[in-house]
Amino acid sequence: MIKIGHAPNLRMLGYLEPGNNEIEITKTVTLAGIKEKIVPSVKSLAIVLPFGVRSALKKVPDYLRNFPNLETLHVQSDKAEDSTGKVNLKFLQDGGPIKCVVQTMKKVFFYEFHGSKSEVAFLKFIAERARVLEKMVVVVASECFSSGANVNVKLKPLISAKWISQACKLQLFKSPRAGGGDPFFCHRRACHFPLADPFDIVYYQEYL
Repeated sequence: MIKIGHAPNLRMLGYLEPGNNEIEITKTVTLAGIKEKIVPSVKSLAIVLPFGVRSALKKVPDYLRNFPNLETLHVQSDKAEDSTGKVNLKFLQDGGPIKCVVQTMKKVFFYEFHGSKSEVAFLKFIAERARVLEKMVVVVASECFSSGANVNVKLKPLISAKWISQACKLQLFKSPRAGGGDPFFCHRRACHFPLADPFDIVYYQEYL
């Protein structure tokens, strides 16, 4: 359980696992005359998602609703051993629009993309709703190339989606990592306050 109380200067949070980390917000914030348990100060969020586990994915909408002013989202795709197989992401649309996705999200970084339909559906959901999205970076896992799979075919639904932000640039990279692994993260960078986003570690170089 992660408890967030009075934290008006909290700007970044991560890496969290929606499948394992529950969030409890103890401080009520009043916005436009409405009292809500949210953290409006957070601008950057980093999460690890097993896209084959429905119970973890179902928590994502509420996770994002906790941070209505979120501008940057980092997602590390995790191949869980306890995968439940094919996952339908229609539940992302339940509960109405997600404010940060629609109004404030500018950058999305997706690491170790494996080519699953759930991953594509998640990215497509954001692409078709994020009005101010400026950049989406997708780092494709090396195994997608070693398996002989056609990466472009897997990404076609995303590339051909009706992107609501015409200014957004989709950037595709090949991951240099073999076998995935934990997210790249540097505690030293996290403690260096002038850095705008300590999760933005460019370990990828090769364009697709």
